[in-house]
Amino acid sequence: MPKKIVLKIRPADKAVETPEVEALPAAQEVETSVVKAEPLREAVQPQPTQQTQAFQPAQPQQEGVELDQALQLYEELMKEIERLKNLDKNFIAYCLKHEDLRPQTIRSILSRMTEKRKEVLVRAEGVLEKLKSARDALGAEFAETEEELIWSSLELNTMQLEGEKSSEKNVGLKEELEARIPELRRKLTNLRNRLKTVDDMVKRLSDLPRTIAEMTSNKEEVSKLFEEVKKRYLLTHGPKGESVLRAEIERIAQQEAIPREYATLLLWRSVVSR
Repeated sequence: MPKKIVLKIRPADKAVETPEVEALPAAQEVETSVVKAEPLREAVQPQPTQQTQAFQPAQPQQEGVELDQALQLYEELMKEIERLKNLDKNFIAYCLKHEDLRPQTIRSILSRMTEKRKEVLVRAEGVLEKLKSARDALGAEFAETEEELIWSSLELNTMQLEGEKSSEKNVGLKEELEARIPELRRKLTNLRNRLKTVDDMVKRLSDLPRTIAEMTSNKEEVSKLFEEVKKRYLLTHGPKGESVLRAEIERIAQQEAIPREYATLLLWRSVVSR
């Protein structure tokens, strides 16, 4: 007989228990209100009319800078002239103190002073040109301001004559004219004064080649010496004493090739030492 095959079937193993994983609660939806930023509108400035633009304050111009430079150079030049005058004053004091100073030494010192005067004259030419250029610019600005003042006054007077007939758009212009006219008058006065000042400077520098010797000489002390010597000459020469004195000073000046001031000084020394 064939053998019976017995199959033993084991009961199925218990399913492995797996821990239940709780699902995370869904994130709450947060309602957010999106605020759209509106683009900023640029403030639109009203465009000035052609009439209004004429009354805008003028910007600083190159002419003003040139004028300031010219005035500064002029002041520096005047300081140098004053310095030469002080040199002359000190030299006169030196001559009075040192009676043994020879005319030859005096001539040498005066020659050096003459060279300094020539240097000043060369500098003065450049300063003079700058002053003339600044004066021309001031004159042009003066004429322009004067013209604008006259025209503004005419416009304002015309509006005042029209009275109520004047259009509303001219009301703003009328107010601007009333404010602008006094400003123009002040500016015109200021320009007139500055123009006169620069004119005086130009004239002074134009005459400098002729006047520099006088401007750089100290005549106050020499005048005192002259009056002292004149008293003695009046005693010795009578009423003609002053004319005799002046002739003697001229003779010494030509003989020693020195200015009359130093000839007076030499004559004073000789008279006092008698």
